[in-house]
Amino acid sequence: MEECLDAKSGPAATAADGLPDDVLVEILSRIPARSIHRFKCVSKPWRDLIADPLHRKRLPQTLEGFFCSDGSGFDGRFISLPGRSAPPVDPAFSFLTKLPGIENIKLLGSCNGLVLFEHGRNPATAPAYAVCNPATEEWVAVPSAGCCSPDPLEERTELIFDPAVSPHFYLVHICQEDFMGEIEVRAYSSETRVWSDRASQQSRWQDEGGWKQWVNGGAMLKPLPGAFVNGMLHLVAFCPEEYLIAAVDIKGKRSRIVPWPDKRSFPLFVGQSQGRLHCVGSLEERERNCLKWVGLSIWVLEDYDTEGWVLKHRVSFLKLFGQMSCHYGYDSNVLAIHPDRNLIFLTRKSNKKLMLYDMGSENLDAFHTLGHNYGSLTPYIPNFLNLVLTNEH
Repeated sequence: MEECLDAKSGPAATAADGLPDDVLVEILSRIPARSIHRFKCVSKPWRDLIADPLHRKRLPQTLEGFFCSDGSGFDGRFISLPGRSAPPVDPAFSFLTKLPGIENIKLLGSCNGLVLFEHGRNPATAPAYAVCNPATEEWVAVPSAGCCSPDPLEERTELIFDPAVSPHFYLVHICQEDFMGEIEVRAYSSETRVWSDRASQQSRWQDEGGWKQWVNGGAMLKPLPGAFVNGMLHLVAFCPEEYLIAAVDIKGKRSRIVPWPDKRSFPLFVGQSQGRLHCVGSLEERERNCLKWVGLSIWVLEDYDTEGWVLKHRVSFLKLFGQMSCHYGYDSNVLAIHPDRNLIFLTRKSNKKLMLYDMGSENLDAFHTLGHNYGSLTPYIPNFLNLVLTNEH
């Protein structure tokens, strides 16, 4: 189907131009978002058809930009990508923040159109959650998962949602009490509306895929966002003398360990792009007493079954920023990878810029100044489908 609609297949494209708009939109709705972007180049009528706000809601969506949070909470800003207008959503989430009982909210993450908040956190209680769809203003409350410790070394909750597979979303709560200590993992399903039992979840994973050492102690969870690829959530951890990627499925039935692809690099990011797992590492060199961060390496897991990693791209910090970094900390941070294109988003602490790096053209463009109070940036892909988000609270 894609070949028939490709901009280079002139006769086929001409034939498709004769179809009614509704039929064309119905065909395009079954094509990946990365291809829709290419088809806008077929002709001006095709570009207008795809860009029409009424039609866009029926077509596969791609990354529109980032919700911005300040250092202490959520401040209701949206940063659009270059050349794109802001999506038709309320970036202040007033439909959620004005509800009774929803207070002290913090934006945790997003996945395929849904956004995850925690709320009500205080020293005496664990936080509860709210999952919402900004495009439709649907939302649902999720109870607290609890935690192994009131003051854990590392704690996170990841949102998983794949509308192509299921209308239901999942949360995975991960908590590590102390350095190299036991890691507790629990899962929540919007279908069953309950968190998994701690004991059964742990015993299930301890016996599979090399996870016994990982969950019982001997590894440290890295504070990096997870990546949902091939039905599994991928997280970066550090075992003695090496980094690894630990993967768990959303129902706790499968787990595996995937090796970190580049032993010479320090992990900065794992993400999904074009259906594959991508890893970004910071290349290191030591010169006398100075540890230099000299560049980025981008790897893609081309064959998931055989763990076949391929080096996709490498770029030096000298080319990116005009200098190497010789600090015991990072001036730059990898924020996200585009889900459909070979683009990486970075932030830089020294100038508070949000930047876009194109691996094809090797161009780096700063397209937004963040200011001094930003805390986190959450990527957003709209989803206009009718979802299973019914709230009974």
